[in-house]
Amino acid sequence: MVTSTAVPVEEYLRTTYHPDMEYVEGRLLDRHVGAYFHSLMQASVGAALGGREDQRRFRSFIAVRVRVSDEPRYRIPDICVKALPHEVTPVLVKPDLAIEIVSPDDAVSDMLEKVGDYLAAGIPHIWIVDPYKRTLAEADQAGIRRPATQVLATPLVGEIDFGVLFQRLGKPAE
Repeated sequence: MVTSTAVPVEEYLRTTYHPDMEYVEGRLLDRHVGAYFHSLMQASVGAALGGREDQRRFRSFIAVRVRVSDEPRYRIPDICVKALPHEVTPVLVKPDLAIEIVSPDDAVSDMLEKVGDYLAAGIPHIWIVDPYKRTLAEADQAGIRRPATQVLATPLVGEIDFGVLFQRLGKPAE
């Protein structure tokens, strides 16, 4: 959902929304969050990354605001990764990896717009994870593609086996 009236960027940056909202062309955009499999996948990916942060010299962030343009535009990836050292700022600039976890209400056109924003901002790696269809896509300056396996990797974070994470989604909640 988009707000009907323009919101000054200064107001956006000083306001806390629950859940947080993205800012595009002066409008606030709702994020689709909170669904069971989305949340479980976000926690699983966060844990997989968190276990290697010190060894591989990066920090991972859950739902942090990222400046993607001077227009201004702010997106909130489900997870993003930034190499160390980096400047500590309230809004992250140019993470090394942005991860979007698909929710049932996400429109393909909206996801493609986000990926375009990330690429335009110079984010070198974007992963799109669909916990409902158990599929992956990855994007970079060469384009968007489906990987041949359920393992995604970047030089910074190494390999993440999403096959294992997808299996976790199928475990009974008992």
